Amino acid sequence: MSCKTNYTQGYSQATQATHASRTVDSDASPTDHILDVGCGPGTITVGFAGLISSQGSVTGVDISETVLEKAKQAVASGSIVTEGKKVTFLQADLLSHHGLPFKDATFDVVFSSQLFPHLSTYDMRIQALAEMRRDLKPGGILATRDAAHLHFYPQPPAVPARYDLNQLWACNMLRPLGTRHLPGGDMPCLFLQVGFNVDKVRIGAGTTAYTHEKARKWFAEASKGRLEQGETFRQSWLEVGITDQEIEDTKVALDIWVALDGAWYVAVQAQILGWK
Repeated sequence: MSCKTNYTQGYSQATQATHASRTVDSDASPTDHILDVGCGPGTITVGFAGLISSQGSVTGVDISETVLEKAKQAVASGSIVTEGKKVTFLQADLLSHHGLPFKDATFDVVFSSQLFPHLSTYDMRIQALAEMRRDLKPGGILATRDAAHLHFYPQPPAVPARYDLNQLWACNMLRPLGTRHLPGGDMPCLFLQVGFNVDKVRIGAGTTAYTHEKARKWFAEASKGRLEQGETFRQSWLEVGITDQEIEDTKVALDIWVALDGAWYVAVQAQILGWK
């Protein structure tokens, strides 16, 4: 039996567009065996293929068979390229009683991107991180990247308070996740709790920023798509008491933000490395 995650974003085209925009940057060795946990549509997973030789391998796991099927189809069709390297996608539940279906110390690198916001409790996050560490070889690297803060600019009074995306988007998106803050900033302490030595944990930070009109428009259109009628993401908002009017205000606010010269968005990403 697994613990139920709070994943509420669904697997529609609009949601997968935001997930597919992620990229990979790593110091992987050419012979590494790499595991990508919560791989979604596989765009990061296949990015690892360019970092390994034919002796290495890349495995992506996700709880959703639906989204994995899309990743497999994309590889088979050639729309995402694996460069002839061994890339495998596997449905698995990180929080199941038996954990992931791998022997201890199987992988040289275990990676996840934006996984931990969907694990709402401390216990779930500890269980997930401990399982990822179990799969890691001695000397291997566990790497996580999770949002710590989201900010939209400008803020009121430069925009009407009714259309403040820091409330309408950044705060409201946390409500279906069952949390008041994003987990990125807590990740170093979680690494220590599951057995990493403090001198073998490296804390870093990066940003995701949309600073010009074209990027703002892409983000806004993808976000509005997730708020359309019938979308799982929209339904998750309604289920926690966010009203239809607030959702419509969010769409209007995104349009205002796109059109406003000097507007921008930044997500602060906690990037943590731990050596086993």
